[in-house]
Amino acid sequence: MFGDLYNLLYVYYGNLEWWPSETDDETVIGTILTQNTSWKNVEKALKKMKENHVYTLDEIATTDQERLKELIKSSGFYNQKSRYLLTVSKEITEKYGNLPGMKNKDMKEIEGFIMGLDGVGNETMESIMLYALDYPVFVVDAYTLRFFKRFYGKEFSRKEIRNYAEEEFSEIDQLKNFHGMIVNLGKDFCKKTPVCKSCFLRNDCLYGKH
Repeated sequence: MFGDLYNLLYVYYGNLEWWPSETDDETVIGTILTQNTSWKNVEKALKKMKENHVYTLDEIATTDQERLKELIKSSGFYNQKSRYLLTVSKEITEKYGNLPGMKNKDMKEIEGFIMGLDGVGNETMESIMLYALDYPVFVVDAYTLRFFKRFYGKEFSRKEIRNYAEEEFSEIDQLKNFHGMIVNLGKDFCKKTPVCKSCFLRNDCLYGKH
């Protein structure tokens, strides 16, 4: 169902090599920090964490919460995010040792474990599964829900979107790039107030045609 749309997006965006992180640990950290804030603010926090050698799940798990709050302050909501980071880091390292220890296991087991962590909702879980652990899971975020409603002229449930995408794209890199392209589209054109006139999809999108 989404194959033609993927191709239209790919002509414009190409391979984005999404998600923007250097390590799998950084990806997990980023999924927590990016909640309710811009990526620019996350980058500031990541930079500070790196400079202070609190940049892996192991290092976070043994860091005092007050120190962690100071390091991630730029990301906002630092009281709850520091708690989430500590919980996620401790639970993962205690149960699996590290992120490689979570790979190539039963997908439902890992999905259930991650969803049970404090501070992790569907989007965060999907991002960790896909980008940090390389499971064939599609990330359904606010950009996706908004864009699909406009493009197809109907509302999809999160479950429908995930099922369609995961059935259609067998390559993990495709799932990553599809999500990355939608995020970029949401920032460039399909904003809360859409910029349809300059959008390259205006002749294909039901909303853009009106």
